[in-house]
Amino acid sequence: MADPHPRDLVTVLHQLFLTQTKEYAFIALDPGGRIVAWAGAAEKVLGYSAEEVLGKPVSLIFTAEDRARGLDQHELAVAMHDSRAEDDRWHLRKDGNRIWVTGTVDAIRGADGQLLGFVKTVRDRTDLRMQLDALENELELARRARERTNQFLRTLGHELRNPLAPLHSSAQILERIGGDERVQRVAEIMHSQIATLRSLADDLMEAARLDAGQLELNRTREDLRTLVEECVSGHEGAAVGKGVQLEAVLPPQPLPVDIDRARLLQVLNNLVSNAIKYTPAGGRVWCKATQEDDDVVLRIEDNGMGIDPAVLPRIFDLFTRDPRAEQMEPGGMGIGLSVVHQVVRLHGGIVQARSAGHGHGSEFMVRLPAADADAGELALGAA
Repeated sequence: MADPHPRDLVTVLHQLFLTQTKEYAFIALDPGGRIVAWAGAAEKVLGYSAEEVLGKPVSLIFTAEDRARGLDQHELAVAMHDSRAEDDRWHLRKDGNRIWVTGTVDAIRGADGQLLGFVKTVRDRTDLRMQLDALENELELARRARERTNQFLRTLGHELRNPLAPLHSSAQILERIGGDERVQRVAEIMHSQIATLRSLADDLMEAARLDAGQLELNRTREDLRTLVEECVSGHEGAAVGKGVQLEAVLPPQPLPVDIDRARLLQVLNNLVSNAIKYTPAGGRVWCKATQEDDDVVLRIEDNGMGIDPAVLPRIFDLFTRDPRAEQMEPGGMGIGLSVVHQVVRLHGGIVQARSAGHGHGSEFMVRLPAADADAGELALGAA
């Protein structure tokens, strides 16, 4: 038997597709929008048989509100003007149920350009719409939960700060009493714990402000090397006290950045403090800065306890802490790195964390846009 002619094969395949497709409904309309053919999965998708719809306007399958808006006619007008209209909308089945359809309306013209009619192609994607609606609901619930969390953090921060002033005064009174060494020791402990609580309260309110987008930057032109040196100098005492070697590795040329100086110092202090805190005696912490193409890059490296690979992807999430970090330094809430992440992002930069796992140290890399300026324009020039 001879192979069918290509044109005959196309006709056969077209007819088979129309009879076998289970997803696509094909509705042919005359120029006035009346149904003249009901093919493919039209009956399965929309519930009507061909006999029930032939000769009726296509508005039959549109919802009442879309008909009131004139969208049934607008769809045809767009197709007539642009050759095709693409629309995702609700349609009505015969049983009155709504289905979410994706589809097109194509204007069909003769060789002379005269409009012969339209072909509307419809696919039922109610399942997809339900998934999208569920995701939107989840996002809205998450947004509301985030707002409640921010409000809670702000309130908690304020409530924590309220008793600090009288506690600080009490510690000062104990110091002035003098004499008994035990009393002095109690005063020292109180001062230390008050400072911890004040820092915690500040972090809570800072995290809430950052997450709510309520923080504005006061940018100035700075040499990042100067900030690194200031930060390292401020932490030398803590490093020496713990037996950790702290070192700054900086290039000879300036590293100009447009930053909020106080906020970026906050980032540096947090990262360096953490590195010292989680590096055992005899370990080392490096603060390195350089310029790579159009970015100024800061790296805080240590050979300390490292980060659990399971925690690493979430290390900048609020309230995230490595379980071993909790054992080593109990009482932390996992707020600082979240603040670091958001402050760096406000500066148009990125911060990343790397670690080969427990016992292999860690590296935090901050990448900021370099400022286009001569060294002489820096607020704090090179030495």
